[in-house]
Amino acid sequence: MSIAKKAYKSQVFRFLLVGGFCAGVEFLLFALLVHYYQVDYLFANGFSLLVAVMLNYFISRKYVFDESKYSVKVEFSAFFIFSTVGVILNQYLLWNFVEQMEINVNISKALAIVLVAAFNFLTKKYIVFRK
Repeated sequence: MSIAKKAYKSQVFRFLLVGGFCAGVEFLLFALLVHYYQVDYLFANGFSLLVAVMLNYFISRKYVFDESKYSVKVEFSAFFIFSTVGVILNQYLLWNFVEQMEINVNISKALAIVLVAAFNFLTKKYIVFRK
């Protein structure tokens, strides 16, 4: 089996691929709202995160994780709850980096995405989509 096929079969690789795509959508939407439409960065962050979480659920369910032992209703509820915790963590990190540490808003957003990614993978793999 080639390295590319092995990588694609890896759940972590697929999670990173889907997460990277969703993070890209999230970041572009965030930047568009902040810089083009002059929306407050915390509101723009919340909205872009909501869009990314919904997109991530549907793509993750189809391509990353196998069906869980839970019903779709329970699975989606758990996904939403842990994603909400991730959103709160993301919001806090973004605010802390921008307001307390005075880091550029775009760099702060990128850092927040990276730091919350590990939390998201672990909760989705071991709780939400648990077999």
